[in-house]
Amino acid sequence: MRIAVGQLWQETNTFNRCPTTWDDFENWGLAQGDQLFEEYGETGEIGGFLARCKEWRNDLELVGLARFICWPWGSVDSSTWLRVCETFATRLAEVGKVDAVFLALHGAMAAENEPDVTGAILEQVRQAVGKDVPIVGSLDLHANITRRMLDNADVLAGYHACPHLDSVETGGRAASGLIQMVENKVRPVTYRRKLPMITAAEKHETFTGPPASLYRRLEALEREPGILTAGIYMAMPWFDCPDLGWTVTLTTEQRDPRHTDTVNKLAEDCWKLRDELCEVDRLAPDELVEQAIQHVGHPVVVGDGADATNSGAPGDSTHLLAAFLKRDAIPNGALTFLVDPEAVTQAHQAGVGGSFDAHIGGAFAPEYSEPIQFHGSVERLLNVEFVLDGHISRNMPIHMGRGAVVHSGDVTVLLVEKGGPGSTPRLYETAGLDPRNFGIVVAKSPAGFRADYGEFASKILLADCPGCASPNWPRMNFLHVDRPLWPLNSVNSPVEADWCSAIGTS
Repeated sequence: MRIAVGQLWQETNTFNRCPTTWDDFENWGLAQGDQLFEEYGETGEIGGFLARCKEWRNDLELVGLARFICWPWGSVDSSTWLRVCETFATRLAEVGKVDAVFLALHGAMAAENEPDVTGAILEQVRQAVGKDVPIVGSLDLHANITRRMLDNADVLAGYHACPHLDSVETGGRAASGLIQMVENKVRPVTYRRKLPMITAAEKHETFTGPPASLYRRLEALEREPGILTAGIYMAMPWFDCPDLGWTVTLTTEQRDPRHTDTVNKLAEDCWKLRDELCEVDRLAPDELVEQAIQHVGHPVVVGDGADATNSGAPGDSTHLLAAFLKRDAIPNGALTFLVDPEAVTQAHQAGVGGSFDAHIGGAFAPEYSEPIQFHGSVERLLNVEFVLDGHISRNMPIHMGRGAVVHSGDVTVLLVEKGGPGSTPRLYETAGLDPRNFGIVVAKSPAGFRADYGEFASKILLADCPGCASPNWPRMNFLHVDRPLWPLNSVNSPVEADWCSAIGTS
């Protein structure tokens, strides 16, 4: 049995005006053929899929298609998207006949001329392998599910955890869906229900947060005979594309009216959560810094969701930094990072111990924050590379380019050339900075940072700043979504949105 394996993963923030390019994919590791297994065979969803397949049978032939991933950023430019499609087409032709296909996907990825990249690549693969070859895939639970995705894939398994600690397990669940299809000789049916709602990510936590009980129900459903996968996709909200909204899915071996009832009940319970999910306490920068300083104990960890690099924001916001620099004293100091390649170059030119006097930040998204003058010194120069284990993936190589640690008074800033995981303390630790020792530490993440920082944070505060991942919806200019869409519009019941209210099957 021959199984083709590929990956196309990026979470796109369409409000980030900076395009994703071919160089971005190269930086994060392009791979084709056997290289995909040799270098990334134990990484995230691919690792989970391969491990489960090896448990199943020892006569499998695994063939690599292509791996394209890069960190969340703006829409993929049209020329890069064309090259991605051409690469997959070439590899599919080269590998010839296969018995199944697995694709590790995100589900909220857009190109300049294609708002549904995930649906498009699944459609391309389906046309290449034919209607009878099983196609299975993995998705982030912030995927924006479209009919095109479901019509071209047999099984899609989404994360059940936020923070995303189950990437490997999700790949394994996708493999289990394929195994069930093959051994039971079935072509499954997927029930889907779209909801006209988006919600901010701060309360998407699935362990103790408002959606937790719903995800436990999904896990219970997947233990029932005849159920392949169950999903609740809370949608990447900074994704100004058609069909944006929450989606409930259930993939089963056979049609059964009871499955319609199950999906409708889950959807109703999701809808009931919408107000609770929006009850988030966020603080303006000056107020936040004051509360952090008054707090007894450290570190106070600050979630800067509006500039979350994990949500496709540039990571160059200066609002919190400006509030830090205004203070005469911050006990144990403040620690943050900025994505600013020009400032990194200036720091490298100054050298360790050299004076650093430059404008930093605000370069990628000046509409949200301005560059700020930083007078200080260079403490350390480095290449920011490490392996990510935890929220988002396991065993994922991280490449954020060159870095520089600069210091001014009680404020320390890690400057990096490229965006990367703003949710993990490993970023600072790689630069020789222990966030446990600081008074205030910024994590550029709305919720996922709790997975690692929650273990040692004395207190957690959430910032209210402008940015292209801001949960302040009136600040965001949605042009392409279907409406009505709550909370952008007043919607009392899903049936008021005729574009998504009916249950469907694929």
